[in-house]
Amino acid sequence: MISSKCEVHEFLENFESFARCNGEKYYLLIETINPKGTLRILKSQDGSFFYHRKNELYWDLKEISVESDMLTDIVWTFRQAINKSLKEEVL
Repeated sequence: MISSKCEVHEFLENFESFARCNGEKYYLLIETINPKGTLRILKSQDGSFFYHRKNELYWDLKEISVESDMLTDIVWTFRQAINKSLKEEVL
């Protein structure tokens, strides 16, 4: 569970253990409340991270490359939704 910024870094370092793999990238699909929709965080085989949003405000046409600092902010902002998604994966 993510409850501190330090845990965000641990989560990202161990992303593969929380994510599914589609053969090319590891990914975690998160349902968001505000805005209502989904956020998908992806990690490629070379360690690069991407995100894709599909919600009532945005619908990204393609995956967007994201740097570490911005990704940390995204994960921190959506930590409640990520924690919920992780809990559901365990059940």
